[in-house]
Amino acid sequence: MMIAVVLSSNIKRMVRDNVLVRKPVGIEAAGSMNLLFTDKTGTLTEGQMRLDSIIISDASSVSTPAALFSRSQALGALYASSCRYNTMSAVAHSQIVGGNATDRALLASVLSIRESERLTLGTKLPFDSNIKMSAAEIRSRTERYVLIKGAPERLLPHVVNCVLPNGTLSDFSPLRKAFEQRLQTLAADGKRVLLIAKSDKIPSAAGIGALTLVCAVSLADPLRSQARRSVAELHTAGIGVVMITGDGKGTATAIARESGIIHGERRLVLEGADLCYMSDGEIAEILPRLAVIARAMPTDKSRLVRIAQGLDMVVGMTGDGINDAPALKAADIGFSMGSGNDVARDAGDIIILDNDLASIAKAVLYGRNIFKSIRKFITLQLTMNFCAVGVSMIGPFIGIEAPVTVVQMLWINIIMDTLGGLAFAGEAASPLCMKEPPKRRDEPILNGYMINQIVILGGFTIAMCIFFLISPDVCLHFRYSSDNLILLTAFFALFIFTSVFNCFNCRSDRLKMLSGLSKNPAFIAIMLLILTVQIAFIYLGGTVLRTSPLTFKELLTVFLMSLTVFPVDFLRRLIWRLSGKKQGF
Repeated sequence: MMIAVVLSSNIKRMVRDNVLVRKPVGIEAAGSMNLLFTDKTGTLTEGQMRLDSIIISDASSVSTPAALFSRSQALGALYASSCRYNTMSAVAHSQIVGGNATDRALLASVLSIRESERLTLGTKLPFDSNIKMSAAEIRSRTERYVLIKGAPERLLPHVVNCVLPNGTLSDFSPLRKAFEQRLQTLAADGKRVLLIAKSDKIPSAAGIGALTLVCAVSLADPLRSQARRSVAELHTAGIGVVMITGDGKGTATAIARESGIIHGERRLVLEGADLCYMSDGEIAEILPRLAVIARAMPTDKSRLVRIAQGLDMVVGMTGDGINDAPALKAADIGFSMGSGNDVARDAGDIIILDNDLASIAKAVLYGRNIFKSIRKFITLQLTMNFCAVGVSMIGPFIGIEAPVTVVQMLWINIIMDTLGGLAFAGEAASPLCMKEPPKRRDEPILNGYMINQIVILGGFTIAMCIFFLISPDVCLHFRYSSDNLILLTAFFALFIFTSVFNCFNCRSDRLKMLSGLSKNPAFIAIMLLILTVQIAFIYLGGTVLRTSPLTFKELLTVFLMSLTVFPVDFLRRLIWRLSGKKQGF
């Protein structure tokens, strides 16, 4: 019940931070994650692709399609046709829908330009991440041709001619070197570069054929404002971050450097083609140094997840497309993007509503906080049960058959189970969680710190309770009654008060016991409720709860004795820290 309460409480808060949990077990796994494979577009970057520049064959550039039309009607018309027809996007109700961010950005760039001639769309080859290109057959009144759009490294080797600004064809060989250098410079600046070429046939398995260069397009997608801080936060939390993108090596490397993914030992940048020639063992060996996979293939994600899990890593994977679904399912925790495909969202454990890496960092923080909250509650449960069982077993040997009645034990159980669960469910996620290493796959629920607290705090509470029942000095503070009713009422109050104060001891492993308490007002309210109800039981419980009203002095004595658990636990924490042990909840 405690786990259900903690999960539901935190899941509700996470929605406000743009993290929608589909599978509750996934959020706890996020706290143990030690390797994250992340997309670039929309996750590290804003995902709002925009046209940066258009580069023509002589390596010169213009910033807008209108400027390209001014320079060359022939090139402008071909560029506009490619944006309108060689795309999976469309205009509906004055809005651009469908397609990927690249298609939408290119179509948006030509919306204000009127077509001089209505063209007909023939055969179409949608973008394929395996061949890194798309194509569309265009028919006008006078000619038929194919426009191809794709990765420069895939298309440039097949370019033979180029369209000059005056509309004539020319040999591309004298211009190739300067043109390629310009594209490399743009990629190194973090721009996404595409090539638009003209052909007489649709590319097929038989080959691409000879191409005629129309132009290259540079697209910009700015890094998210919080991306660098989020990557640094994940690194601090002991989580390795590897970027997997369809962009070229130069563009991917620039973004990885800017975001901080290339960091420490993680400096290796590979392409999807490189992975094809490497064995699983070789990939496993370089995984600690791997920072970027550029020009990634759809199967690369699933393979990397499998290899990382073989190294006993807890793996997270982001994705937004149909091809990402297998990797999202295979990963220990799949982060689906809110703007992604329905198939990807169904495959993920958690949906990141704003696509932001910062929200993934928050999911990790919440996951760690949930695990800590469960540990805190278990510590309280075992401490109180240890006390209850200990006192009940020792009681008959000191002449007290029933120190706690059955009805009183029911009230104690309500505190331990229902009210305790609600109190710890509201614990706010502490940023200090992100400075700790991830939990191991085989991390036990009970650790050394918890056992130390249960044994020492539980043992002290038992000793205090027994001392309270048998010490003549304690008995002198309470009125005499033949059936010991006053003393047993006081003992019942002592046990409950001590349990409440142990709740405070169990909610933090810091020397400052009350740190962060103001962020959990429900905890304070529940503890005050328990104290109020307990005092009411003392005066109104009667024969049902085996209680008798106490005087103010008697109640104060009980209250002050129960407060001794605070200095005892503080001393325990201090000794734990001074002995060099840093382990906590």
